[in-house]
Amino acid sequence: MGEPNRYLLNELASRININDILQVGIMDDPNPATYFSRIDDISEGKLVIAWPTNRGIRMLLHMDQILDFYFVRDGTPYTFSGLVDETKSDGMAQITVILSSAVSQVQRRQNFRIKCLIPVEIVGSMREDPRSEETTILNFKTVSNDLSASGISIRFAKRIPEGTVLNIKLGLPDNKPAIAIPGSVMYSEYHSENQILYRTGIHFLAIGERERARIVRYVYRTQLQGLHP
Repeated sequence: MGEPNRYLLNELASRININDILQVGIMDDPNPATYFSRIDDISEGKLVIAWPTNRGIRMLLHMDQILDFYFVRDGTPYTFSGLVDETKSDGMAQITVILSSAVSQVQRRQNFRIKCLIPVEIVGSMREDPRSEETTILNFKTVSNDLSASGISIRFAKRIPEGTVLNIKLGLPDNKPAIAIPGSVMYSEYHSENQILYRTGIHFLAIGERERARIVRYVYRTQLQGLHP
């Protein structure tokens, strides 16, 4: 591997360590499945990682494929891209990567999303009929369907119209007070696994960096647990 790759690897090595977790996706895929890996080696001009998996299923890879990688350091998400240079599918399955970009800080943190069930409290009001001025008060408890640092989806018995502003309280299992965040409904549709409940996606309108870091840390701890059967 040439000097440019060594330079990029040295930059990566300054931000990440052996056994750190990576989130892996296919470059330019608008709806990639989420696969996870870990750093096995980052020396002698090589980046070697465990073969990315999702619930025990290996990611389909081929030589010269370009992948996107994400990781978190001190609560801040980073990304870089790389090309699959070598694969080893027997024994300890690994891939060797040639870096094709420098490490950069992720601005759109919604890339980091996990399936999870955490307690959520919702307070607000909505207009069930857009032609009427009548509003329905919302004050209920539920659980999340998935979570990222930019939003959450929940399950609820009624459809909540897009644009409805809600006050949300998240009970993360980190022995700290619930996080209070205002949010706006982005969509509300039947949950694919339950035709009674609606799956409602909510985008956070304002969130402090400390609260965002708590969510990011929880997301990556949950991802780490998913790597182990």
